[in-house]
Amino acid sequence: MRLLIAVLSGGTARRVAAGMELRGFDALIARDGAQAVRLLSRERFDLLLLHACLPELDGFEVLETLGAMRHPCPPRVMFLCEPELCAARPAMADAVAPICAAPEKLCALMETLAQKPLPKLAAAQAPRTAQAVDAFLSAISMDGRYKGRAYAAWLLERLAPSPALEERSMGQLYRSCARAFGTTPTAVERCLRVAVESVFTQGSMRGIERFFGATVDPERGKPTNRAFLMQASQQIRLDHSLADTRSLNSSEMHHSPAAPTRV
Repeated sequence: MRLLIAVLSGGTARRVAAGMELRGFDALIARDGAQAVRLLSRERFDLLLLHACLPELDGFEVLETLGAMRHPCPPRVMFLCEPELCAARPAMADAVAPICAAPEKLCALMETLAQKPLPKLAAAQAPRTAQAVDAFLSAISMDGRYKGRAYAAWLLERLAPSPALEERSMGQLYRSCARAFGTTPTAVERCLRVAVESVFTQGSMRGIERFFGATVDPERGKPTNRAFLMQASQQIRLDHSLADTRSLNSSEMHHSPAAPTRV
């Protein structure tokens, strides 16, 4: 996982970076708020350690700018401020810590924060993500009459803005989805598999080539549920203009689809 550190003290930044690298993180230090914004606009980071007081742009302005970016995969934010201000954390910060906290303590807090399923910045733009997911599923012609489409949408709306969730097993993902829909993990797996199969037998060839290319197993003719979700979430992160995707016409289909089985 990647960490961007934007704090006032260079010594603290270097100690935190060293501690997080020992924990397996790739850490980068920004010298001021303006550089932090530039890096955040060009690259993806899983975590952001952000000081309230920074040169050029302060931490509050960095958060405001980051929120306006509508980043498809925003970081989890640890906000550093004066102890008396910790209770009034910025709305887009996932956690807050006093500026006097030791680097070792900050490393432990960020390691815990890295496990958070969905960053607050991602939750704030959930409607936009949902629109992109729906456009993606429409572009590959996943039929809405399949229950699996609803399950695929629910999973992708969480996986796309939070790559950390991709490390979870499919069993965990199925269980989470099943709880949300009041069904069983087995039913989620089966319905998702049927919906994915329908795409690669009856869906849009243009959509399949655009988003999946040569990633489909030539022997199976379709990806597994996991491969489908991982590739789909990556494409949604890369192309957040998916809401502009127009419906594909019938000439782009493998053949006229038969009436789907509702499972």
